[in-house]
Amino acid sequence: MERHAAPLKYLRQSRKRRFANRARKTVIKTFTKKTISAAEAGDFDAARKFQNVTVKLIDRAAKGSTLHKKTAARKKSRLHKRIVTLEKAAS
Repeated sequence: MERHAAPLKYLRQSRKRRFANRARKTVIKTFTKKTISAAEAGDFDAARKFQNVTVKLIDRAAKGSTLHKKTAARKKSRLHKRIVTLEKAAS
């Protein structure tokens, strides 16, 4: 049976991209959780720092093909809204 090089290369490339995208999304989820847990604990300075890191990661993922730009905007907006809501509830 013949094995053509092009489909095998495509499989290698797609596997590599899939793992990279999964890693980026996992880091985004981790920092989102850290941001929310810091805000829920009342440490809003740490929450803002985590939020800045999270927004940078989301923007970087949207720059490539990991996240769609509107998905990235929605994630950033919801995160900011959640922090502001928790901050208002705390004060």
